[in-house]
Amino acid sequence: MATPPASIWTIIVAAGSGQRFGGLKQFSELGGRRMVDWAVETAAGVSSGVVVVVPAEQANDPSFSVPRGASVTVAGGSTRSESVRRGLAVVPADADVICVHDAARPFATAALFEAVVRAAGGDGVAAAIPGIEVADTVKVVDAQGRVVSTPDRATLRAVQTPQAFRAAALRAAHAASPEATDDAAVVEANGGYVVVVPGEADNRKITGPDDLVWAKNRSAR
Repeated sequence: MATPPASIWTIIVAAGSGQRFGGLKQFSELGGRRMVDWAVETAAGVSSGVVVVVPAEQANDPSFSVPRGASVTVAGGSTRSESVRRGLAVVPADADVICVHDAARPFATAALFEAVVRAAGGDGVAAAIPGIEVADTVKVVDAQGRVVSTPDRATLRAVQTPQAFRAAALRAAHAASPEATDDAAVVEANGGYVVVVPGEADNRKITGPDDLVWAKNRSAR
């Protein structure tokens, strides 16, 4: 008897307030589409369903244009982790793999989604995440700015999204409502085995105005 295909759902986190950026960057236009639309379109092509988590103002606005390819749109919380949990709450219980991706990374490819999903299916693996080798020397410093150590950069990776999780592992890790800068850290803290696959250079997070200028130029290619 053939094994049924896995049910893969993706949560697109697009609920940031944009305080550092000075506006809701996830709705900035790139090549005639909003940044969030780029992320949702790619995710929809490789997922059984896509949950988009947006600011409450947009979620409650009847005139808000829901990204094409979104299955469900929900209002986010006051933190990134809370926004992920709100998205997680509407992912069907029978989902096998759940990807979490930031709308601020509009250029992640379908191949990258497929790579993390494939790696997350490994024996004993709870999650798979993309990472880029670190080019600069990194220092660990204390509160006074004193260098404490210099880790071997060969062991370091700058981590990206999408991150793919066994659904049960992600739900269990978020059960106690922890806070972290990414979901892999939540799963790691809960004892999950996380692996890294090669990331993509163009999968850059749009954080400041200079990043947006780069993204506009990138979208015009």
